[in-house]
Amino acid sequence: MPARAARLSQTEDYLFSLIDRPRELAARDGTAPVPLGVGDCDLPTPPHIVEALRKAVRDPSAHRYPPYAGTQAMREAAAGHLGRRFGLHLNPETEVLATLGSKEAMAHLTMAYAEPGDVVLVPDPGYPVYGTWARWCGAEVVRVPLREENGFLPDLTAVPAAVARRAKLLWVCYPNNPTAALATSGFYAELARFALRHDIVVASDAAYSEIYYDCAPPPSFLRAPGGMKCGIEFHSLSKAYNMAGWRVGFAAGNADVVGALRTVKTHTDSGTFTAIQHAAVTALNDTTGYPERLRAVYRERMHLLCDGLEQAGLQVLRPGATFYCLVRCPDGTDSEGFAKKLLAEARVLAVPGSGFGPGGEGYVRLTVCAGTDLIREAIRRITAVHW
Repeated sequence: MPARAARLSQTEDYLFSLIDRPRELAARDGTAPVPLGVGDCDLPTPPHIVEALRKAVRDPSAHRYPPYAGTQAMREAAAGHLGRRFGLHLNPETEVLATLGSKEAMAHLTMAYAEPGDVVLVPDPGYPVYGTWARWCGAEVVRVPLREENGFLPDLTAVPAAVARRAKLLWVCYPNNPTAALATSGFYAELARFALRHDIVVASDAAYSEIYYDCAPPPSFLRAPGGMKCGIEFHSLSKAYNMAGWRVGFAAGNADVVGALRTVKTHTDSGTFTAIQHAAVTALNDTTGYPERLRAVYRERMHLLCDGLEQAGLQVLRPGATFYCLVRCPDGTDSEGFAKKLLAEARVLAVPGSGFGPGGEGYVRLTVCAGTDLIREAIRRITAVHW
């Protein structure tokens, strides 16, 4: 067989593909681990959305190729949702694009902008995909530290001028994965000024914008002064409507940036199945109040998890959003060692913070994508371990 492309040999295993390996090993002794590692929603998609798909899939017109940019109804529903939720006024023809979830769209945006010699600024800790695709495009990845003492917001003044001049993309994610931190409108205004000053595209990963509790609804970067001049935002139906397996979302923002993404996608994929887009329209136009009910579920689970971890003697960073929380490593333990001990001695699956970059060292990430009975069992097991 011919040799694989060098980009693959230079790429670390994707963080979440590694999680399956110890899970399989742990299951062999009959004690399956409690899965608090990957943020994979355990609840079903709401029935009214499933029913919308059921009806749409019977229509033969849905069986043909969908429009590359997404159906008109999908783009209009996405623009309408952003208007109601964030007060944005977007043109669904030029400023909104249907996507296969967020992950592929983020990769394709990098292809649209990053070349050898360019810099892509990625948060540290952060979602590994941001940096992987930048490297595959030949760009230099520069990590921008997120520190607990700064609310896990990047210090833009610490980015060297020479780096900023070469930067094409700057990734942010708020509510944040893995830290669960929130961005303020003031920070977004500062971020827009920085990007416009250096001619950088801000790529805002807003996958968790609807998973919040005990705080005000998180803002959109596009709402910041100048945000629409330099930004694009990625939204997914995976989290708010438990549609992770459906692979449907949308990107919105500056028309030139959305157009660049559209060009790459047109030559790479053929869009999301029309019937799924029809169901997504039902979700985006939801009048059942489902997102609030889902937030209540996660709120209950998160309080249960954090209370239990603290009672077990661990230090928890209580989140106001996302379904993640960070737990500080006990003294003398690094994040990989802590995660291994949780798996080996408590049979609880966690993600080491170092898997999200050097800035994640000192923490493990847990999720509440498991029912209350499983969370209670996880707490029982963790409490029985000597920390």
